[in-house]
Amino acid sequence: MMQLLKERWRHLAPRERVIVGIGGVVVVASLLFLLIVDPLSAKIDKLERQAVRKHKERSELALLAGEYVAKQARLAQREQRLPPIGGSFSLLAFMEEAATAAQIRDRIVGMQPQQPTTIQGYQESAVDLRLDGVQLPQLLALLVALDQAPYDVQVRHLQIKPKYDNPVNLDASLRIVTYQKA
Repeated sequence: MMQLLKERWRHLAPRERVIVGIGGVVVVASLLFLLIVDPLSAKIDKLERQAVRKHKERSELALLAGEYVAKQARLAQREQRLPPIGGSFSLLAFMEEAATAAQIRDRIVGMQPQQPTTIQGYQESAVDLRLDGVQLPQLLALLVALDQAPYDVQVRHLQIKPKYDNPVNLDASLRIVTYQKA
């Protein structure tokens, strides 16, 4: 086969040899571009897009890691304020003490403990407290006592209504919640 091509090449005129040579170079260059350069440039573009996406994902992951560390620290801080497991802390007894300290124990018309529920490994204890004819400074004193509790005690719901006969006095409904590890 090579012998046949060499013989044909010798029979070509110099001008025909130049045309065939240029055509061969164009075909080889086209094949090189189609088989090597174009796939490589497509691969480089794809890798650059992936690198940008991965850099963005890494930044998002670093941000999430920071948020996770902050939330873990908050959780640890909150868990330090939880009553000990099997401890002697009673939300109902604490509420009575706080009401006595705020001088509104005689204004309590209802203190109803709710059924404890377990949520994600924590037991939630709640007490619904209804006050009748309490004044705003007394209610604020109760809220301050709840905020300064030795354990984590939260006011989940607070509803205040003025009395119609004497707007200085208020009716208040509170739901106080505390958590323990289950």
